[in-house]
Order: sequence, then structure tokens, then C-alpha cells
Amino acid sequence: MSNIQEQIKKNMYFSMEQVSILNPRMVMEQTPRVLRYESDLLTIPLGNQVISYQGALSADGVNDIHKLIDRYQSKKLPFSWLIWSHDVGAEDLKPVLEARGMQKVDELAGMSLSLNNWKYNAPSISGFEIKPIRTKAEMDWFRQVVPTSFGFNEEDGKAFADITESAAFSENTVFQHYIGFMDGQPATGVTALTDGENIGIYNFATLEAYRRRGLGSATIAHALREAQAAGKKHAFLQVSKIGESIYKAIGFSDEVTIEVYCGE
Repeated sequence: MSNIQEQIKKNMYFSMEQVSILNPRMVMEQTPRVLRYESDLLTIPLGNQVISYQGALSADGVNDIHKLIDRYQSKKLPFSWLIWSHDVGAEDLKPVLEARGMQKVDELAGMSLSLNNWKYNAPSISGFEIKPIRTKAEMDWFRQVVPTSFGFNEEDGKAFADITESAAFSENTVFQHYIGFMDGQPATGVTALTDGENIGIYNFATLEAYRRRGLGSATIAHALREAQAAGKKHAFLQVSKIGESIYKAIGFSDEVTIEVYCGE
């Protein structure tokens, strides 16, 4: 088991844990076997998730999995379950989930980047400017870009933006949002999460009209440079396998495969 693989996973859990501190309707659970959370904040699978379940599957383990699924189904909200390729029991877990009607909907790459001596020469883009979000009023930029790019409905989009705003402006926050502007208009966004000597890259999104111009890559690279200047050592992210080549061009390496299962 790679230490980097576990750091990627723990960074993901840490991101949700920080959000939960400000949201009593979000409950986290961490045991030697499971990392998960549940809430009624969102009506999409992201709102309720088993981030990791690992270990050889005994009869008790299978029963434990059924209880977790029953718990999520009782909420009558969609939920998701991540399977990490490096986890013990990963292959045995899949048929158990499938037998309960859960379906594989995506495959992510867990990626890492060493910021030690990292360099990336982003191409100059005329009319493009990147700004950090410093005030709650500036969160309107985030609201214009990220929920829309993710395809959220109006209710979930507002809830998601409210959650990320409260996290960004809490005391001792570990979140920093960046927005890229094209000709003065919000076009792309990304969130950097500080986790000790590491950072996680989340909420990377670009509006449809501005895609395939390198704006997203430039915005992520900007966040990475800021982290590097602050002395951070590694950056982590999770991205759909379809788009991983974009992040490899920045310098990220593929470390682990994360299969996404959904149920309701």
C-alpha cells in the first residue's frame, strides 16, 4: 500500500470533515474499516458517501456493508460508494454492492504532484485574469461558475455554494477559492484545501463556453504556485479518467483508481 495513495484518500476525507464542522446536519464516521459521511444537505450522490471501506470481507463484514446501505436508503436520498484500487478487499466489495442494486457510474484517477522544484509554463492567454475570492460578496463569482459547470439543479447549486462559502469564511479556514476571468467574465474556478504540508485541489470547473482554451489548467497552476510559495510539499486531486491527461500535462501522476458506485 502506497503512502501517497492513503494521503489522497485522507485528504478527501479531511475536506468533508472541515465542511462538517460548520454543518451539524452532516455526520462523519471514521473507523479502522470505514470513512464516510451522511447528510440531508444535497439531493445528489455527493451528499451521502462512503469514501472508503476496506478489509477482508467476512460474513460480519458483508453484514456491516448491508447495514450501511440500509442506513443510506432509509434517508431516501441518492448516495455514493468509492472503491479504491489499493484497498484490501476492493474486488470482493464490488459484487456485494451490485447485489444491492448499486451501479458503477464513473472511474476516477487519484493523482499527486510533488511541489518540490515543480515548474509549469502556462501559455499566455490574452484577456485572462485569475483572482482569489476574499469576500463573501465575491462568492457570487463562484456561484456563477461552479454549480452550473457541475450541472446542479437550482436547489442543490445554491446549497453547495452556501456550504462552500461558509467553509471559506470560517475561523482558521483551510479553503481558498480562485476564479479565472475571461474578458472580465467569470469563466473557471478551483478550490485549494490546505492540509498540513499538502494541498488538495477541488471544485475545478469551467463554463461550457470557455472550455478547451486552457483556462482551467492555468487556474489550477496558479493555485499550485501559491501553495508552492507557501512551502507546501504535495498536491492531490481526484478527476474522471477521461480528463486525466489535462492534469498529467501540469505534472500530476496517476496514483490510484477510484471506482464510483451509486445507489438510492
